Amino acid sequence: MMDPDEVKATIDDFFSDENESSETSDGDDDDVISRTKSGITQTTGSKERKKKKKKKNTGPSSALPSADLTPAEFRKRGKELVDFIADYLEGSRDRPVNHSAIQGFLFKKMSKIPPRDPVSMDDVYKDIKEFIFPGLPQWQSPKHHSLLPAGGSYASLLGSMLCDGLGCVGFTWADCPAATELEMLVMNWLAHLLDLPKDFHFSGKGASTGGGGIIQTTTTDALQTVTVSAKRYMLEHLKYANPEETEWSLLDKFMVYCSEQAHPSMERVCEIAGVRLKRLWTDRLGIMHGDTLRFAIEKDRAKGYYPFLVIATVGTIASTSVDQIGKIGPILDADDSPKIWFHIESGYAGSSFICREYQPLLHGIDYADSFSMSAHKWMPVHMDCACLWVKKITHLTQTFACEDPEGPLYIPADDKNIMADYRGWGLPMTRRFRAMKLWVVFKLYGVKGLQQKIREDVRRAKELEKLIGEDHRFEILGDVMFGVVPFRCKRPDNNDINFEILKQVNKSAVIKMTGARIGYKFWLRFVISGRYTDSEDVKFSWDMIRRTTNKVIADYTERQHNEDRCGMPNYKHVIMIGKEERMDGDDKEEEVETQGRRLDSFIQ
Repeated sequence: MMDPDEVKATIDDFFSDENESSETSDGDDDDVISRTKSGITQTTGSKERKKKKKKKNTGPSSALPSADLTPAEFRKRGKELVDFIADYLEGSRDRPVNHSAIQGFLFKKMSKIPPRDPVSMDDVYKDIKEFIFPGLPQWQSPKHHSLLPAGGSYASLLGSMLCDGLGCVGFTWADCPAATELEMLVMNWLAHLLDLPKDFHFSGKGASTGGGGIIQTTTTDALQTVTVSAKRYMLEHLKYANPEETEWSLLDKFMVYCSEQAHPSMERVCEIAGVRLKRLWTDRLGIMHGDTLRFAIEKDRAKGYYPFLVIATVGTIASTSVDQIGKIGPILDADDSPKIWFHIESGYAGSSFICREYQPLLHGIDYADSFSMSAHKWMPVHMDCACLWVKKITHLTQTFACEDPEGPLYIPADDKNIMADYRGWGLPMTRRFRAMKLWVVFKLYGVKGLQQKIREDVRRAKELEKLIGEDHRFEILGDVMFGVVPFRCKRPDNNDINFEILKQVNKSAVIKMTGARIGYKFWLRFVISGRYTDSEDVKFSWDMIRRTTNKVIADYTERQHNEDRCGMPNYKHVIMIGKEERMDGDDKEEEVETQGRRLDSFIQ
């Protein structure tokens, strides 16, 4: 609380230099006046200066009361919060892997308006345990095998604290040089580890030439950036070659190609970009072939469409299959000008390319114009950390550049134009200091630690592959290369059986999985995602799957036996259920005869 005797700060206190000089000159004038008129010494001016100095020392820190924590309280509560998070993560193994919430559970329990007065941090912890925890699935649990890994590590948490604690906002290089240059640096580090072509690296010869990388939010953000940039690139060429056509008539014929197993956000990305999308058939393993793409492009060009973007996937979400980028690249490279943009998306599997044994899967990336992967999916980095590299930065800057001298906010451009101006690389103009957490992970893990993490997860997936192979009732989709194992029950070969297995497994809340459709078959997906997952956890989860399968098959067999015993289900009995109480004896007999005739005609 402010002392009542303390003088309140004014706007003049924020201009101390000007006030100090003006006060000195005014004081001297007062002294001169006092000498000439009354002969007194220089006392009045000194008292005035002391009074003004006392007023200035109050400063803006005491101008308004603050509800924020003091530095001492922040230190205390910060240590408590670190212990709270560490205890939560360490106890993830012992909690149910799935949440117990129903829709609207927070609206029923929590207040509909924010608190008028501040509460203590102890009350916040209490509400988290009572209200928030029931709605949290254990993404970091060793028994969580759903969707994709959530990433994360203690090193990344420290980096996230620095990212937010330093309080920097990335805009231009001048607004935060460290944020811009650190992002350029870590993107070059990661490109080097992934063995990307040199065209994707920052060359140091100026940000307006060559290639480089940028950290974005998610894979969807990267795909949207690429789609809009490729559209503008193709549109400029077609407008020059076809001056008689309008821009809208050209855009209506733009076509994007990807496989049916490509990222599920492509529909919304193309909807936003205002272009058409064609998903191409894959083989039984979920792989898109070069011949399929060539045929689709030739067929659409004959209809008057303009193919402008092809997206190949290395490690699809459903089955981690790898498209034939080594054959797709030469097809697009030999195409007539303007060249079709070739993008390779490797959101999940891209992290594995820091290990040399996986880099041959990127054979053909030399033909690509851009490449994206999400470090927050398999590397120990928290969201959001999706990485995008392009060979020519100008393709992005000519699409998203925001130099507008007549605009509402004048932002001078960098005169030297050596460092990246990330506000012209995508839709957002401001950026978080995302590179900090990636840099901290690089420093604390080292290359060997990151490679060890990937190889350990693959080793666990291989252990599960061996366990599944020992049970003749199951089959695996292709060879297991990454940390995702797609498999299904083949005896009996029924999609409903596999869907029921998934439903019962998740209902138990002991482990959690997801499924996927590849072709006409429904597959179960087992993902090695938890940071603490070991061999015993894999064996435990597999035993749970086997027991659930035994129960589901037993129930299915019993239903089949009951139906086959009489040739078909007793529909007469089923029809009469619920009607007996409302019918008299004569009505019952008449209804039975009527339904019996209908059944006989149906059988015939």
